[in-house]
Amino acid sequence: MDNAARFLDAFNRVEHLLRRMTGDGRGVPFGVLVDRASRTDTAVRRFRDDLKQFAQLRNAIVHETRNGRVIAEPNAWAVAEIERIASLLGDPPRVIPLFQKKVFALDTRESVARTVRAMREHSFSQLPVYDAGRFAGLLTTNTIVRWLGAQLAGGEPDLARTSLGEVLTHAEEPDVYCFLGPEATLFEVLEQFTAYERKGKRLEAVLITDDALPDGKLLGIITVWDLPRVYEILEEHEDQGWTAKNP
Repeated sequence: MDNAARFLDAFNRVEHLLRRMTGDGRGVPFGVLVDRASRTDTAVRRFRDDLKQFAQLRNAIVHETRNGRVIAEPNAWAVAEIERIASLLGDPPRVIPLFQKKVFALDTRESVARTVRAMREHSFSQLPVYDAGRFAGLLTTNTIVRWLGAQLAGGEPDLARTSLGEVLTHAEEPDVYCFLGPEATLFEVLEQFTAYERKGKRLEAVLITDDALPDGKLLGIITVWDLPRVYEILEEHEDQGWTAKNP
């Protein structure tokens, strides 16, 4: 199969997926399909501009010929990219099982001393904290520093006797985290980080629970340090499918 045939095959699969997402028939132009699907689908939204550019190439392949031969022959990159997009739209990588793991979490009654030792030992910069099984907040190194600074103003802090519940009251931003369910895609994860950046904030972690709610069963966590792996997974996603790597 030559490049033009491979490109058209992948493009047609994308168009079929978009029509299935939107419920639109063949009379609706491709660009309109992309815009409509991007309103609800994060993957389509991420590739919206690319898809519209590829539509121009598709038109050149289909409608512009000379002596029975296509004038616009897609290069290897264009073919590989449209095939990758078709694969990602049809089977987007999801947070579970890719980022499923046992998450180290602590109770609000735990001491600062033990917490700091655990964060140092495991190189944690964020830790979920619960109060009698209910989510109480995300402890960050920044919060600990803010608490420590406040304590030093009045004397030497007692790390062994101070609870995490007290430390959490010194959080600079209360919403440095968000929750997603196990079916969420990596595109949704990236969109969450981007949304915080647009607001001038920093998203510290995406917490994955079985019901996408704070008090649900914690299944995994994605921090800003995991973003390179997220991008790597999306780049490596191929048409024949992908294999989840061990966290």
